[in-house]
Amino acid sequence: MKKSVAAAGLAVLLASSGVTSAALADGNEEVLEEQEQEEQAQQDEENQDGEEEVVPEEEPLESLTLELAIEFALNENTSLLLLEDRLAHLKSQLGGSENDYEDILDDIEDLEDEMDDLRDVQKETGQRTFQSRLQLQNQIEALEDQLEPLEDSFRQMNSNIASMEYDKERAAEGIKLSTTSTYMQLLSTRDQIDFLKDSLETERKRVKNVETRFDIGVASWEELDQAQREVTRLQSQIDQLETQLEGNLSVFALNIGVVYDPEITLEAPDTDSLPKITQETPTEELIENSYGMKQAKEALALAKADRDDIYEDEDANSHDREQADLNVQVEERNIAQLREDMRRTIQDTFNQATTQYQVVQEAKREVSLAEYDYDRLKIQVDIGVLPRAEYELAAAQIDQARHDYDTEKQNYYLIVQQIESIRNGLIQQSQ
Repeated sequence: MKKSVAAAGLAVLLASSGVTSAALADGNEEVLEEQEQEEQAQQDEENQDGEEEVVPEEEPLESLTLELAIEFALNENTSLLLLEDRLAHLKSQLGGSENDYEDILDDIEDLEDEMDDLRDVQKETGQRTFQSRLQLQNQIEALEDQLEPLEDSFRQMNSNIASMEYDKERAAEGIKLSTTSTYMQLLSTRDQIDFLKDSLETERKRVKNVETRFDIGVASWEELDQAQREVTRLQSQIDQLETQLEGNLSVFALNIGVVYDPEITLEAPDTDSLPKITQETPTEELIENSYGMKQAKEALALAKADRDDIYEDEDANSHDREQADLNVQVEERNIAQLREDMRRTIQDTFNQATTQYQVVQEAKREVSLAEYDYDRLKIQVDIGVLPRAEYELAAAQIDQARHDYDTEKQNYYLIVQQIESIRNGLIQQSQ
């Protein structure tokens, strides 16, 4: 009997153990499966985050115009961006101070209302309110003492904001002009390379001609050697200019925030329809409208306002007044010197424009003369009285004249842009 019970108990225990093991096994599988799912989800999330962090590379530009280059330069110039941030911060400070000023005025108004109420109470009830009103008066005077420093701060901040606005506008105009100057220099270098390559091709033809003449004994070794040296010189000059252009172009691309591509095409601005520049706006008006003069006058106005405050201050001594007078005098002399420098700059720039316009017209006439000579020589070649080599040399002279003409037009274009900047308020003083 005991054996049967023991056997039955053992069977139950074994059965129970089997169930428990199976249950544990099933539970472990579920836990492992959930853990694997969590790990997979985490891995997918990390992969997704990694994909989101990948920033697609900018495509290099195939071509670039001057207008687009200026737009890029204005958007990428860190000095201009920093100036805008400082200006926004200063305006925010001014707004906060103005709010404080209004709060103080509200507090003063509330205290004055309390004073009126206390007077009414004394009139109606006979209750003495002098002590309370005295305390309120002291509070009002303390608040009023806070207003004057804030007003001085407003004047200083408003002056700084105005000056910084002029700085920002002047910086933007300066970026436009400097970008234009660099862009035109790159174009000039590229055109010089193209011209030299054409000259090199012409010189190589000349070398072959001299070699033929040398072989038949009608040309000297010195003539052949000189022609070959010219080919070497031109090739060396081309290599140097191409290296220079590549370096300058890469720096320019970096400065305006575009991807550098040595194969980028620089589109030339229209330099054929530039009119003769005349000064339509009087010099003094150009000076008054310039950012530099506006900024100088803002500094003078601030110095005068500070001087007035010092003269009205009963605690100021003679030294304070003398120093305030000197500050005003310095700003006035600065304006006088600035006006003189600006007047000279304006005159020089317009004179340069007049001179360069004449240079352009002369270069244009040289092209016409070279083309005329070329056509005249062609007739002589056709009738057999002139060697073709001299005719080809005349063609090279046309290329030279056209290259010089294009170069002078680019120089005139740059001067025109300088005058446009003067009209827009940027007058760069002559050194």
